Amino acid sequence: MINGFAFASAGLRNTPLGGLHPAVRLGATVLALFSCMAAPAQVLALVALLLVFLLWWTGLDPVRQAAALKPWAGIALLVLVVHTFTTTAAAPLGRPSIAGVLAGGRALLRVGCSVGCLGLYLRITPLDDLVVGVRWWLRPLRRLGLDTDDLGLMMAVALGTAPVVLAEGRRIQAVVKLRKNAPAAAGDRPSPGRVKLFFQGLEDRAQVVAPLLESLVRRAEALTLSLRHRRPDPESAGPVPLFPLLVLGVWAAGLVYGMVRGGLGVPR
Repeated sequence: MINGFAFASAGLRNTPLGGLHPAVRLGATVLALFSCMAAPAQVLALVALLLVFLLWWTGLDPVRQAAALKPWAGIALLVLVVHTFTTTAAAPLGRPSIAGVLAGGRALLRVGCSVGCLGLYLRITPLDDLVVGVRWWLRPLRRLGLDTDDLGLMMAVALGTAPVVLAEGRRIQAVVKLRKNAPAAAGDRPSPGRVKLFFQGLEDRAQVVAPLLESLVRRAEALTLSLRHRRPDPESAGPVPLFPLLVLGVWAAGLVYGMVRGGLGVPR
C-alpha cells in the first residue's frame, strides 16, 4: 500500500527563523498579515520578493512555490477581470481600464503576500510551538475564565487533520492515475486531446471524493478512541526575550500610527 505521506510537500530546512520563541513567531505573523492588508503596492512588491527568498531559505524553491500557486491561476484571472471592469475610478462601470487592471494586481499582490506569510509560518512552526504561542498570548484571558487546558487537543485535531487529508487525497489520486494509465487499460488507443484531458482531470478529481470521505470516516472513528483521556501539553519554551517583544511593539505601534494618519494604503 502506498503511504499517503509519500506525496507530502517539500522537505524543511532548518533556519534561524525556527529558533525564535513561538510567541514571537505568532505575533510577527499576525502583524505581517495586517501589514500586507495596509501597505502600499510598492512595499508589497518588496515584501513579495522577501517572502520568496525566505520560503526558498526554508527549502521551498521558487519552482515549487509557482507550482503551489498554479491551481489558483483561474481564480486569480477572475479577480483581475472583475477589478478591470468594476473599478470606477478611471472609467464607468463595465468599461475596462488600466486603473482596474492595476487595482486587480494590487489585490492579488495583497492576497499573495498574505498567503506567503502564512506559508512561511507553517513551515517554521510545528504544532507544539503553535500551541505554546497561542497559550502565551491568551494568558491574560485566563483571568476572565477562559479555559485553555484543552487548547492543545483542539488545535492538534483541527490543524493536524489538514495535512493528513491532503496526503491521503494525493495518494488516492495517484492510484487512480496508475490504474487508468496501466498498459492493459491503455492498449493502442490514441492520446486524447486537450479538452478531453481537461474533463478527464475533473473526473479523476471527482472520483477521489468518495474514497477520501470513507477514509476520513474511518479515521474519525479511531480518533475518538485514541484521544480519550489524552490532553497534549507541550513543554514551555521559556520566557520571551525582551528585545523581540520590543520589536513587535514598535511594529504594532507603527502599523496603527500609519493606518490612523493615512500613511499606509487602504486595500481596495
